[in-house]
Amino acid sequence: MKKLLLLSIILVSNIAFSQIPLKKAGNFYELNDLWKRDSVSVNQLINKFDLHISKLDTIQFFKQFNFNKQLHDEYSHTSYIYTLYKTSNEVTMESFYDQRGKPALNKYVMIICMDENTDRKIINIKVF
Repeated sequence: MKKLLLLSIILVSNIAFSQIPLKKAGNFYELNDLWKRDSVSVNQLINKFDLHISKLDTIQFFKQFNFNKQLHDEYSHTSYIYTLYKTSNEVTMESFYDQRGKPALNKYVMIICMDENTDRKIINIKVF
């Protein structure tokens, strides 16, 4: 009886949850795709904070995920954030320093964009 009850609960929950529509949160892009789509915005962020990133090694968010996570967890880094509010066309640019156990290497850069399906598009440059 208990097995039958458990089986029916699993069956009902699978049917119920399969009816929930999944919605994509937005578009994520980096590297060449980012330069093609938003080169002006990226350059504005680079110019505002006078970043010299051309000689830094580029890392990818997902393809180098373990290395990316290690850098985030262990090394201090600075994030430069460009936010476009789509409905008002307002742009904000700010920087944040994240202090970790090890000092910043000033060797790696990661540039990503999350174009949300809401009101914001965020470009993030992180220097490790």
